[in-house]
Amino acid sequence: MTKRKILATALAACTLMSMVAGCGSSASTASTAASTAAPAAEESTAASAAETASEAAPAAADGETMVLTLANSHNAEHITSQACQRFADSVNEATNGRITIECHFAAELGDERSTIEQCQFGGLDFTRVSSGAAAEFAPLMNALQMPYEYNSVDHLFEVLDGEIGQEVFETFKDNGLVGITYLHPGSRNFFNSVKEIHTPEDMAGMKIRVSESDLMLTLMDSLGASGVGLPFNDTYSSIQTGVVDGAENNMTSYIEMSFYEVAPYWTYDGHSYMPDMILASQATMDKLSEEDQKIIYECAAEAEAWHRDAWEESEAKNAKIAEEKGCTLTTLTDEELQAFKDAVAPMYDSFLDDEQKAIVERVQALG
Repeated sequence: MTKRKILATALAACTLMSMVAGCGSSASTASTAASTAAPAAEESTAASAAETASEAAPAAADGETMVLTLANSHNAEHITSQACQRFADSVNEATNGRITIECHFAAELGDERSTIEQCQFGGLDFTRVSSGAAAEFAPLMNALQMPYEYNSVDHLFEVLDGEIGQEVFETFKDNGLVGITYLHPGSRNFFNSVKEIHTPEDMAGMKIRVSESDLMLTLMDSLGASGVGLPFNDTYSSIQTGVVDGAENNMTSYIEMSFYEVAPYWTYDGHSYMPDMILASQATMDKLSEEDQKIIYECAAEAEAWHRDAWEESEAKNAKIAEEKGCTLTTLTDEELQAFKDAVAPMYDSFLDDEQKAIVERVQALG
């Protein structure tokens, strides 16, 4: 059995065990003043709607064909989009064509928050989103995306593949959603159109595009910059027209979305590994037989195993392209990096509630 198959099997097994045995706790979604949780009334409405949809739609009978839909804000060529397509193709093959998953790219079906909301109410079956957007629907996710939280990508996946990652996934069910698999997010770094960045002081007064989440806006405040919450697909034009001075993302997105053309200054600060993920509508999963649910999880795990290897290759390739394009790539010294860590340290106390802090402590213990 290949390493990739072993990893895929392990990922699927952990997810399936969490479904049957209730892996982890039923984590509370109470928020602090800075939490991104939706109002209680909206959560109640979403959960009620998902429950009603589930009750109204019995599991699909054996042999019944289904056409499901997956949304993704990335363009079709993006490495994460390729993983989504592999997932869809594998499900179709494993079910002998009974289940077809149609993938829609480039935010064709809406931005990330919109597609999550559509999944909540059963209007959409699957969506690929970032943890920044997802945390609004499962606040415990904030404990997995704090700045400078992970020592390495291996540390990240030890967390996501283990009990902690599955416990956080379980909390999506409170809002009519199901966590299917995490996806390699890449290390997120700053890039801008103005100058090299070596210290937080260099960012003072800069307007930086971030995902529309309290976490990222707070991060920018902590570093002395101004965070501007904008949809991902507006990033290029916003930098080009001066609405913002820069943004933050991984190297693959930096090259594939041509951000280097308008923001040639890149700083390797690795402030965040914000896991991507595929979420499903609870109503959709409830329509599937137990066997078909198993197929969904196994095919997603196989796609993720492929994606991890492909992502590492993509990051290395695109870093070389950035050099060839003449971008200024700045690697921070240990002292410079520590200044960034010190600037955001208060976020761990002020931004997280007690439950989230307990998760972070477990994450750090694994590092």
